[in-house]
Amino acid sequence: MRRADRLFQIIQFLRTRRLTTAKWLAEKLEISERTVYRDIQDLMSTGVPIDGEAGVGYVLRKDYDLPPLMFDLDELTTLVLGARMVAALGGKMKTNADRALSKLNSALPKKLQEDINKIKLYAPSFNRLHYGAMIDLINQAIIQHQVISIDYQKPQDVVAERRKIYPLGVFFWSDRWTMVGWCTTRNDFRHFRLDRILEYTLLDETFKLEKEQRLETYLASVIV
Repeated sequence: MRRADRLFQIIQFLRTRRLTTAKWLAEKLEISERTVYRDIQDLMSTGVPIDGEAGVGYVLRKDYDLPPLMFDLDELTTLVLGARMVAALGGKMKTNADRALSKLNSALPKKLQEDINKIKLYAPSFNRLHYGAMIDLINQAIIQHQVISIDYQKPQDVVAERRKIYPLGVFFWSDRWTMVGWCTTRNDFRHFRLDRILEYTLLDETFKLEKEQRLETYLASVIV
């Protein structure tokens, strides 16, 4: 967990409890009590009104609150539905989306928290493949400029073909998740449906894109 996320979570715990010990926070956040003490001091130094002391516990003064996030119901619906759609992918995407929704709900005024419960739009993953782990790996490869190896099988192929790809992006086109990348076998742009990728591996090999290999070049050629 990032430090900023941890500090935010400490405030949320203190907001919902009367007296909170460093031991309890350490167990919940899976950190040491020493780290909790340091985080509490850092929060207090920035003006967060926390009362208490080590060995006794801490409370957040009732008059303190985070600046409220103000959304109308239409805006909340858009944010919540988007997060639910991402969560349906599974993997880290689901974890991150669920955490984001929890943070959003915690930071909203009570009236808007009630509005969130009125949103009955969902994106269930019944009878769908979960691509979260694959998308996580592709995204990591894009950020770190790492080559990925895939076993890709087209409908007409008897066996899958192994390709080495410079991944460029993941798109949801025509009701299908698709990876766009530079194929070293074809020496050209190719797109690969995720449901046809049988195996995928992140290699210890990095790449540097030439101008003609970049995503912007590909998009310019297909979007007119």
